[in-house]
Amino acid sequence: MSLNVQLYTILAMVGSGIWIGAALDTYHRFQPRDRKWNWLRFINDIVFWILQALLIFYVLLQVNHGEVRIIIFLALLCGFAGYQSLLQKAYRKLLEFIIKVVIGIARMIRNIISALLIQPVKVILKLLLTLSKMIGRLLLSILLFISGILLFPLRKIGLFIYNRWLKPIQVKMLTKLKEKAGFLKKPTNKVKDWIGKLRR
Repeated sequence: MSLNVQLYTILAMVGSGIWIGAALDTYHRFQPRDRKWNWLRFINDIVFWILQALLIFYVLLQVNHGEVRIIIFLALLCGFAGYQSLLQKAYRKLLEFIIKVVIGIARMIRNIISALLIQPVKVILKLLLTLSKMIGRLLLSILLFISGILLFPLRKIGLFIYNRWLKPIQVKMLTKLKEKAGFLKKPTNKVKDWIGKLRR
C-alpha cells in the first residue's frame, strides 16, 4: 500500500469515526435510552451497528481495496474522539434545529393540505348530507300527500261500510249486553231486599 493510499485511508477512517459519532448521537436522539430492556431496542441496536460496519467496510473497500490494518482502528478511534471533544455540542444543536425545521415544514404542509383538500371535502360532504336530508324530507312529504290522496276514497268506502253494516250490528250487540246486564241486576236487587228483610 503506497503512502498516498495510506494517507487517504487514514483520512477516510477519521471521517468515518466522526460519522459514527454523529450517527450514534442521531440514533440516540430518535431512540431514547431507558432502563427497561426490550427486544425491539436490542434489534435496532444490532441493525444500527451492522449498517455502520458495512458502511465503513465499503469506504475502506473504495480507498484501499479492503485492506484492514491496526492503523485503521486507531484512525477510527481518533475520529470518534475528535467528534466527542470538538463537534458533539455543535452537532446536537444543529440536529435539534434541523428537527424543529422539519417539524415546522411538516406542520405547514399538513395545514396546507388541510386547507386545500380536507376542509373543502368536509364542506362538500356536509352540503351533500344537508341536500340529501332535504330531498328525503321532500320525497317523504310527497309520498304522504300521494298516499293521502289515494287513501281518501278508501277511507270514505270504509266509513260507508261501517255506517251501513257494522254500526247497526254494534248497536244491536250493545243493546243485548245492556239487556243482559239489566237482567242480572234484577236478581241482585231482589237478593238485597231479602237480606234487608231478614236483618229487620
